Amino acid sequence: MRPHRTRATGLVDLLVGTALAAVSLAALAAAVASGGRLLLAAGARGEAEDTVQLGVEALTFDARRAGYDPTASGVVPVAEARQDRVTFSADLDGTGTVDAGSEEVTTHLCSVATGRLSRIIGRQSMPLAEGVTACGFNYLDGAGLPIAVPASGLDAAARARVRAVALDLELQPPGLRGRTSRTIVVALRRSP
Repeated sequence: MRPHRTRATGLVDLLVGTALAAVSLAALAAAVASGGRLLLAAGARGEAEDTVQLGVEALTFDARRAGYDPTASGVVPVAEARQDRVTFSADLDGTGTVDAGSEEVTTHLCSVATGRLSRIIGRQSMPLAEGVTACGFNYLDGAGLPIAVPASGLDAAARARVRAVALDLELQPPGLRGRTSRTIVVALRRSP
């Protein structure tokens, strides 16, 4: 009788061990799935942060060379200044004229309606950021004070007072609850 009893105990032990292994495996699978979701969310957050940074860097690049005028022909650094767009101009090739179809005229356009921040050079529009939920430009004078921007944009006299451009940008990364935002203030060049 003992061998039969030992066999029954072994079968019960085997069933209990199998059940414990199944519970452990289910817990491990849940932990791996949770880690995968966390990794995807972190990747999306990192991508959103990179996208915002690229938009900021493009604006900084264009604003820092705005007004470059090696021949002193009177290049206007800020050709257009609105709350949703800014256009910079520069005589990059030193010909004494600004070619509107080249990189000498660069526009940054915020469109919350389309959820996009774009950089426009000539007829080419390049999206810098998608998923834009808030975006706008502000303009500062030489004392660092904001210049009020009417709906029609700044006139030539007000644009001549602009010494810095500020960009407020906010993105909602797909699949994430939190928003990514950045504010940057870029000073314009003082001389060619």
